[in-house]
Amino acid sequence: MIIVLMGAPGAGKGTQADLLIESGKYRKISTGDVLRKHIKMGTQIGKNAESIIAQGKLVPDDVLLEILRQELGSNEKEVIILDGYPRNVAQAKTLQSLSQVHRVKGAVVLDVEREELIARISGRRVCQACGATFHVSANPPKTQGKCDKCGGMLIQRPDDVPEKVRVRLDVFDKETKPVIDFYNQMKSLTSVSADGSKEEIYKALKKAVESLSSGKN
Repeated sequence: MIIVLMGAPGAGKGTQADLLIESGKYRKISTGDVLRKHIKMGTQIGKNAESIIAQGKLVPDDVLLEILRQELGSNEKEVIILDGYPRNVAQAKTLQSLSQVHRVKGAVVLDVEREELIARISGRRVCQACGATFHVSANPPKTQGKCDKCGGMLIQRPDDVPEKVRVRLDVFDKETKPVIDFYNQMKSLTSVSADGSKEEIYKALKKAVESLSSGKN
């Protein structure tokens, strides 16, 4: 069984997915992580994907689907949280073709206002040395500009400035919102507010996922 987890950049999708996995009831598959694993292992799929990426192109849908098919395996009783796929309606329709073994039970979208997303991402600061992440207001370091963990310098990533964040959100709106509409039309979409504390969001998300996986939606 597959549950698609969706959300715009800054919605906290990665954090919440990891919390779900910690419960021990689900397995998470991130197509980005799997793609990087294949490239690192030097598999044929990985080599093909690396060559495509090196040319500045997007990895084709058929390559992503094959990677996903291998990663899903044949255990139809597993509940899999799918992160990073589908990114467009064509991929969403293709994903339905796996229903003989892995039925797509539904999609859950973490919903956040656009200005809040911009504030979250543009306020993010990352340690140059260890990669630890802070936020200027939500999770500030004890000493401004320095990492609490290693004392390294905190920086703002170039793509985290508000102008770049707006571009990323525009891309999300153009490419991914039609996927949300796709699942909504199929009456298999659940929206969860991602405003609030990490614990509050997780509680609501966990309830939505459990409802889908138990067939009570």
